[in-house]
Amino acid sequence: MSGEVIYRVAHAGWTQCTGQQAADVPAWPRLTHSALVVLDLDDVFSDVWRFEGKSEYATALIEKRVRTQGLVEGAAHIVIHRLIKLPGGFQAFFSAISLEFWQRCSQWAQEQGDHCLVLTAAGLLCHGVDAGHARIILSQRRLMGFFQTEEGMSFSSTQALGSGPAAMASAAQVLAGNQSALLARMGPEAVQWCTLWSTQPGDSEICRSAMHGVLTGRPQQLPSVDLVQGSERIETALPMLALQAAGRHALNPLVQRVAWRAERWVAPITVVTALAGVALLTLGVLLGQLADRQREEGQAQRTELAALQDRIQTVVSVEAPQKLLPVADFSRLLDEGSRYDPMAFMAVLKASASKDIQIQRVRLETSQQARSKAFRVDGVVAQGASASVTRWVGQMMAAGWSLRALDPADTGPGAFSYELVATAGPSRSVKP
Repeated sequence: MSGEVIYRVAHAGWTQCTGQQAADVPAWPRLTHSALVVLDLDDVFSDVWRFEGKSEYATALIEKRVRTQGLVEGAAHIVIHRLIKLPGGFQAFFSAISLEFWQRCSQWAQEQGDHCLVLTAAGLLCHGVDAGHARIILSQRRLMGFFQTEEGMSFSSTQALGSGPAAMASAAQVLAGNQSALLARMGPEAVQWCTLWSTQPGDSEICRSAMHGVLTGRPQQLPSVDLVQGSERIETALPMLALQAAGRHALNPLVQRVAWRAERWVAPITVVTALAGVALLTLGVLLGQLADRQREEGQAQRTELAALQDRIQTVVSVEAPQKLLPVADFSRLLDEGSRYDPMAFMAVLKASASKDIQIQRVRLETSQQARSKAFRVDGVVAQGASASVTRWVGQMMAAGWSLRALDPADTGPGAFSYELVATAGPSRSVKP
């Protein structure tokens, strides 16, 4: 068991767990050490409810229903342990705590000189339970089960009405019977059993036997420890679950949870830092050697680059013969002519236009002042198929044409007009 001090708060009082020992302590003690406090109270109402609407209002919706149904005496503080969104709404696994008790607990935790995180038994119940799995815990004479599937979450709770084995067996059979279909579908490998706190040696075995009949196998048992309190032996997994769930399910503000977690990381980080220092020192020596080699190679490459630049400058400074300029201009005109070949353009246009686009007119326009050419394309797109025009524009651009939208020549619905100018790249065929 970890050296962290754990406190269990129940109606019977406060119990401190340290090492392998448990001891009753006065309520609201003044702490001088880091501690985790688990509220395991019978009058804390927990359940899974589903709502329609936005999950942002989950706390307000739950608080209103709890107050309307009178599930908590007086005003209530709502703690949402898990929330999942579903079609049309959401599901929330929550606990409702008396507002007066919650305010006193929060103030007490803030007044302590060291980290003091507060959790609930329901938070430990659902921590780490993934979809398709379940966890059932026994706390004294109370059984709680949390189940999560692809369809959503489910929660069951039952209390043994009596102190004998028969009462415990009856409570276990009630919970197993209420969730028999779900348990049978999951199977024993997907169900965890946990003894959160038990002073009756036979209760845990009685409950596991009841689950065995529904699961056709024993559920997976979470490890527990035995604490000694006077002459009494306590079977519990509370310390282990509290340490695992504190960072996620503690009810304290985020900054307090982060501070608690950071303190637990100090020792591992120190070891990692030392190892990283040794590794960085070794890496520094290797990088120094590599840098020396790269400097030598870089100097050789700079010498080769300087010689290459001199050769390039020599070639660039040579002027083209004057008699070749007319030939170059004629070649440019031939290239423009091939780009504005009407037959080639019509082939590209036909390949890019889908069945929803009807090309009405294609006209080659020439500007004498700018000595430029462009195709004007007028067409009509089928009603409701405007996306086809967008695809056609993209395909024509991919084929080497720049498009500019014009006022449609036709005023009918779906009419469009574009000016297409050849870009620098060569035209290429486009798949329809």
